[in-house]
Amino acid sequence: MKLSKRLQAIADLITKYKQGEILADIGTDHAYLPVYLVEEGVIEKAYACDIASGPINASIETIQLHQLEKQVIPLLGSGMNPIIDKNIDMISICGMGGKLTVDILDENKEFLDHHRFILQSNVGLEILREYLTNQNMVILDEGIVKDANHIYEIIVCEKTSEKQEYDEKDFYFGPCLRKNKNGLFYEKWYRQLEIQKNILKSLDENHPRAIEVKHMIELIEGEINAS
Repeated sequence: MKLSKRLQAIADLITKYKQGEILADIGTDHAYLPVYLVEEGVIEKAYACDIASGPINASIETIQLHQLEKQVIPLLGSGMNPIIDKNIDMISICGMGGKLTVDILDENKEFLDHHRFILQSNVGLEILREYLTNQNMVILDEGIVKDANHIYEIIVCEKTSEKQEYDEKDFYFGPCLRKNKNGLFYEKWYRQLEIQKNILKSLDENHPRAIEVKHMIELIEGEINAS
């Protein structure tokens, strides 16, 4: 199976940071990620979970097409609720907003204690990273990939006994990504800088949001100009 660039980047990080043999993929959509990982021998079993019957039906079609009915199990339900009674090693939550990802994690916080997570949020990554820090989760690695003109970031994390010392810049730019800045990192943040500058131009100087936008511009300029 050929994956999109986004899903391939996620699969590569799961392969690199594999823990155990069983994955739960939350918000699985067509179950492409779990089917690929089982087919490639990265994992032995996966649960393909989604809140809606449409994606679950699409998952069933993918699973049947690849004859993996015994190894990839579709589960209908909200967030991590379908896997409460399952034996799981790793959990992937991808393709959602940062706030929704936080809500899913927070609903079943007991999973944070004993599982490795692979998270890919389309927006609101600073919200997600701050939440992870508050839950004593360490960010093991981060990936960045461009797919269909959108740049995505992926986080690999797990519980740690020591609170991590991340700051505001780490929340926005990623503690691992900002240590290993590549072309995509700069492309994303130069683009965001232009967006923020255009927003500032459209605001009255006394607008309450102007201070927030100016602060974001300063953060971005400081980061992309840092050595």
